[in-house]
Amino acid sequence: MGLELQRLNAGNLSAQVYASIRQALIDGRFAPGQRLRIGALAGELGTSVTPVREAIFRLVSEQALAMTAATAVYVPFLDSARMREIRLIRMELEGLAAATAATLIDDDGLTRLEAIQKRFIAAAATDPKAASACNREFHFAVLDIARMPKLEVIVESLWTLMGPLMSVFHSTMPVRHIASDDHPHYEVLAALQARDADRARRALAKDIAWGSVLEGWLDEQSDGRKMAAKQAL
Repeated sequence: MGLELQRLNAGNLSAQVYASIRQALIDGRFAPGQRLRIGALAGELGTSVTPVREAIFRLVSEQALAMTAATAVYVPFLDSARMREIRLIRMELEGLAAATAATLIDDDGLTRLEAIQKRFIAAAATDPKAASACNREFHFAVLDIARMPKLEVIVESLWTLMGPLMSVFHSTMPVRHIASDDHPHYEVLAALQARDADRARRALAKDIAWGSVLEGWLDEQSDGRKMAAKQAL
């Protein structure tokens, strides 16, 4: 499957498998609509199928994965309305985190974010999945600097749904836009460096709002699936 999931150590394997698959969703290492095969995941993780099945059922219950009546497991497709809702919630919550981070950040925190952004720009030119993972790392570094663990848990649950779409975003957006000096992350960095909470909130929200371009892609995918279903009748 080429997901490069890390093999797991002995211990609470079900919890480790759950964390590994969930992180892969957040990082955008799965594509929307991709089918996940329990046996293949077990082989890649170096476990039996039982902890993988338990983890899959847990993720299905959280709506991070979807299961058909035939027990086939898929990464869910969001419709544009659901994506819009998630985007608006993220703008509020992650914007709050950015504003808080602006009041707490130190030089080490800025250096950390600048290093992540440098890796992100380098990956954006050649590796959309790596760029997606770096983008996630940037956002969660801001959350970490804000020291708001409860908020971070909520945002993580949203990213299990958004991660696969962010991989699509970095695959479909022209490189000249993603790897540009005008990328919204730079405005976030400038606001944090200035310790300007309101500016940081607006900059982070602007970055998230950029993802609205995916709503058209989701509508196209939805129309295509509806057409295929009609043709199958």
